Amino acid sequence: MRIVDLMKKEGIALGVSPADKESAIDIMVDLQDKSGNISNAKTYKKGILKRESEGSTAVGMGIAIPHTKNKAVIQPGLVAITVPNGVDYESPGGDLSTLLFMIAAPKNGGDVHLEVLSRLMVMLMDETFANNLRAAKTADEFLEIIDTKETEKFS
Repeated sequence: MRIVDLMKKEGIALGVSPADKESAIDIMVDLQDKSGNISNAKTYKKGILKRESEGSTAVGMGIAIPHTKNKAVIQPGLVAITVPNGVDYESPGGDLSTLLFMIAAPKNGGDVHLEVLSRLMVMLMDETFANNLRAAKTADEFLEIIDTKETEKFS
């Protein structure tokens, strides 16, 4: 399953300024809703917050990847935001998150979220790639950067 196949232009918001972690979550839940990936934003957000209560999904390097397997998910999906000034996403190292992805996985959809998370993390370990995503000016450019890297890494 290719990452770019899980993303839509409507699910990418560049240069946003959430006030805090919950605001960032709200923005991404809204993107999941606009992308047609979820049937109920409230139920889906509840799953995201439950997962976050078990430990922050900030992975360091300015990156956070909240995710949930949830009954409100209609189809697997991935949304993203860039936050130029960063948002406190409770990263273990205390750094602000500037690049955030949110994975929506169906409750009975196997381990699609783990596959996406794994593939995404392999690509995000490349600092140049992550910085190129942060610098993207359009959703099309953001998707092109992912497509190019994914083809290079997992052809």
